[in-house]
Amino acid sequence: MRFGIILPTFGAGAAPQMIIDTALAAERLGFDSVWVTDHLALPKEDAVRMGHIFEAITTLSFLAARTKRVQLGISTLVLPQRNPVEVAKEIATLDALSDGRVIMTAAIGWSAGEYANLGQNFNNRARRMGEALKVLRLLWSGGETFSFQGKYYHFEQAVISPQPVQSGGPPLWLAGNSPPALKRALDFGDGWHPTALTANLVAERLSSVRPLIGTRPFTICNRLHIDFSAQPDPQVAHLYGTFDQIREQLQAHGSAGVNYVILDFQARTQTERIRSMKAFQKEIMPDWDQGI
Repeated sequence: MRFGIILPTFGAGAAPQMIIDTALAAERLGFDSVWVTDHLALPKEDAVRMGHIFEAITTLSFLAARTKRVQLGISTLVLPQRNPVEVAKEIATLDALSDGRVIMTAAIGWSAGEYANLGQNFNNRARRMGEALKVLRLLWSGGETFSFQGKYYHFEQAVISPQPVQSGGPPLWLAGNSPPALKRALDFGDGWHPTALTANLVAERLSSVRPLIGTRPFTICNRLHIDFSAQPDPQVAHLYGTFDQIREQLQAHGSAGVNYVILDFQARTQTERIRSMKAFQKEIMPDWDQGI
């Protein structure tokens, strides 16, 4: 199992130095990746938690220059709110500048008000998503010029250069907890990225699609809160409790099919966040290094 860190890029207290310090600590401690969260223009009624948020691709571009090894992820880009040609260009550039360290996850989003604020159609977002994913794959496929004629997107002889360092583009995981989201991931993606889905539900979702995954590389990455100070609740997906309890919870996710977890430490202060990251690195990560 691999582990990433959700960076504190959103919330009232999010600030540049906090983001930088967390990313550098994650790299220093041996975590596999750091992750930003995406929203652009939430309406007030939807913006209680994420009204104050640093833009995802810009933030990763900055962090690419401050880090050397750690992978750089977005959890999760709301793709149909954007022009996929612009996204393909931005992500290819980031991958080139970071020497191939980008991971991208994408989803259709949930805020109708944000779609309206960006001048995009909320009602056909799932249909546009499939076409947008085809655009990304095409524009990351190598070559000099690209043409595409779809229902929603079209272009002729577009020059997209530089190409991503990673052949075929960065790993592209499709996010969402529902069966349609998992199907989209199987159809278009290199992995499935649920958020706060219990181990039992992960296993249930995957049970009927195992033949479709087969032997191809396919990542199952769950995004989970983690809090060493709170009591565990078996009905909640997040990681809570003592080191032993969290080990048991991670083992349950691994048995369900999860092979990547990105951790959102529930810290009241930056000092507490770094302390918790160090504790996880010392007490829990070695178990998975030894193949638990």
